Amino acid sequence: MTLKERSLLFTVLTSICNIVITLIVEILLLVALFMLLRSVPSLSSSMPVQIIIPFILIAGLFISLMIFARFAGWVIKTFHLEDKIDEKIVNRYCPKDSL
Repeated sequence: MTLKERSLLFTVLTSICNIVITLIVEILLLVALFMLLRSVPSLSSSMPVQIIIPFILIAGLFISLMIFARFAGWVIKTFHLEDKIDEKIVNRYCPKDSL
């Protein structure tokens, strides 16, 4: 495989992992929200839920992006992919000072 092919494969696989991580984080946050709202009877109406859900979803996206960036950097360092994939990808997830 060429450098370009390995970089493409890495990008595709990490994109799939990013989607899975995002779904897991979003589901966990929504379950936690509904458990919290169920325990407080005054918040069990639909209006607080409609207001809070967009904020929970945006927070979940940011949390999943932070988790994914650390995960991708860990994969690159653990499997020694620094010289096997494109330098731009390595620099994105592993800054020079952390290598």
